[in-house]
Amino acid sequence: MKENYIEECKIVQQNCTYTAETHHLIALSAKRKAFWFEVVPAVCAAFTSALVASGAVSQNLLPITVLSAAISAVAAVLNPNKNYQEHLSASRSFTALKHDARYLRESQSHRMADDVFALAVDQLHQRYNDLLKATPETDEKSFSKAREKVQRGIHEPDRDNRAVAK
Repeated sequence: MKENYIEECKIVQQNCTYTAETHHLIALSAKRKAFWFEVVPAVCAAFTSALVASGAVSQNLLPITVLSAAISAVAAVLNPNKNYQEHLSASRSFTALKHDARYLRESQSHRMADDVFALAVDQLHQRYNDLLKATPETDEKSFSKAREKVQRGIHEPDRDNRAVAK
């Protein structure tokens, strides 16, 4: 019976690995969008406004200033930085849960009584489900990229001491 619970820990760990990586990729994309939609137009609007106000250049820069300000206003409503923070938080939460699943399976399962271990796995599973309900939705494209990245083995720990550089 304990083997079934150990297998469930493996499944939760694997699901968390894929989900964390997916949220991480979405967060990076949102961070790039935040830069391009918030920082660049705001700096452009401020710079061109200063040039126009100082009289250093003609009023020809005014449309660029207005466009930059409009993009900044739209970005403030869309708030890509909030999206970045939400997905980064989700990524971190799934990563922490992944480590808890691995720890429970690899380090704790052998020393725990069957009924205590079963309860711990049930709680782990419930935490996973609660986290799924509380985090933002992902998309198929990001998941596909995450799956490729995970399957390359980047989340596997270096267990061979000979692999450590001298």
